[in-house]
Amino acid sequence: MNLKISEVLDLFPEIKLEDPKPNTEEEISFVRTDSRKLNASDLFCVPLSLGEKGIEYAKNSSSRFVLISNTFEISKLENKVLLKSSVDPESLAGPIASRILGDPSSKMKVIGVTGTNGKTSLTHILAFLGESQGKSCGIIGTTGVKFKGRVVDTGYTTPDPASLQEILLEMSKDGVEYVFIETSSHGLKLGRTNGIRFKAGIFSNLTQDHLDFHPSMQDYLESKALLFSSLSSYENTFGVFDSEAPGGKDFASILPKIAPNLPVFALGSGEGEISVQDPNFSLERTVYNIDLPSTWKGNTEVVTNLLGGFNIRNTALAFVTSLALGWEKEKLLSSLKSIPQIPGRFQIYYSPDKTRMAVVDYAHTPDALENILRSIRESRPKELIALFGCGGDRDRTKRPKMGKIAQDLADKVILTSDNPRTESPESILDDIQEGFTGGYLPFLREADRAAAIRFGISALAEGACLLVAGKGHEDYQIIGKEKRHFDDGEEIRKAFDSEQK
Repeated sequence: MNLKISEVLDLFPEIKLEDPKPNTEEEISFVRTDSRKLNASDLFCVPLSLGEKGIEYAKNSSSRFVLISNTFEISKLENKVLLKSSVDPESLAGPIASRILGDPSSKMKVIGVTGTNGKTSLTHILAFLGESQGKSCGIIGTTGVKFKGRVVDTGYTTPDPASLQEILLEMSKDGVEYVFIETSSHGLKLGRTNGIRFKAGIFSNLTQDHLDFHPSMQDYLESKALLFSSLSSYENTFGVFDSEAPGGKDFASILPKIAPNLPVFALGSGEGEISVQDPNFSLERTVYNIDLPSTWKGNTEVVTNLLGGFNIRNTALAFVTSLALGWEKEKLLSSLKSIPQIPGRFQIYYSPDKTRMAVVDYAHTPDALENILRSIRESRPKELIALFGCGGDRDRTKRPKMGKIAQDLADKVILTSDNPRTESPESILDDIQEGFTGGYLPFLREADRAAAIRFGISALAEGACLLVAGKGHEDYQIIGKEKRHFDDGEEIRKAFDSEQK
């Protein structure tokens, strides 16, 4: 439905009309934060992050209605209805869009997943478990929007607020019951998820990343926590988090302030927490015990086909969340044994004779690289070669840290490109090598990622493993400002196949 300007002013007291002689009966048909998507009757919520450029976008936009921050000294826009807001207009776009579209998230159970690592794995695991229970599930995240057999690439972990509401409306109309959304720190801090009624929130961990956007790790943590504070606005909500993961104790310390009355299930070893014990690893499966509350029949053995220590935490978080949603325990335990491979997350490729393997993983932070290397080590390969790079025009401080982690945990290290963007690939590799100690040198330094992968596969001895880290599900390389097709899995398969010729 359309909204009259008078209704917008009544519903959102943060918004004031700048025009001294307004026609408040005029109607807006929708709301956008991207000027390229505007129609004439849309309200353009100009993101504060655009700065002064936002005014130019507003002047040149095709929309009649414009909402800008009241921090800008402008009282009129030619042939436009100008509104001003005491908060970032981007943070209001979601609630306005939700109102126009009939509050689509209220018709489903929406679960938000936040954390530096594990968001994609958790949403996919949860959606699979839900479908195995006969529920209709949808996913919104890094690998795109997925529901009812459809896959749409949005290009963002958390899409813009108006697009999010449109996606939720489409899901609702299509009969989706549960939606699992990756809620990035960017999306939460910029208010992209505002207007969504979350049923539950999951916090996986917090490690260094995105310090090109967040001024500090504390700001990064507080941005993640916004998901849980939003849960306090609604009834029958709950949170799940891992207190023993990196950042877990810090997250636990701020929970009472941001969500004092929220029911919370915590993985950990403290009083009242759900403990995970007795892990057992192999190349075929992972087994562990989880000590559940008595209402869920106490200590339970979990068997999953997902490999590695970090997947113990992922599956445990998903299992607890599923139980809290009321799903059937025995069916969940059966489904955990056969979770489909998650795109770009511990994705295994075998040589034709099955004697060697390569693993593709999205690990692009120090903690993620350490986790995947340790998890592969737990599977006891005869040799472990780590191949990775670091993204250009992003946080440079993590590069030497990742170099040191690779030196410590891999037998050999291959350095290569990973979306160098406008930076010199060789300069990025120099930054990584600054983390090497004791005169350590890479097994290979090769900026051409395809050539590096071919070399890595050719160097694999029987029983050895090559980790290809950093890009995971991505099927492109960004070199300069050009996006070129590139898929780690394709390159690995080609390298193995070439050995047969």
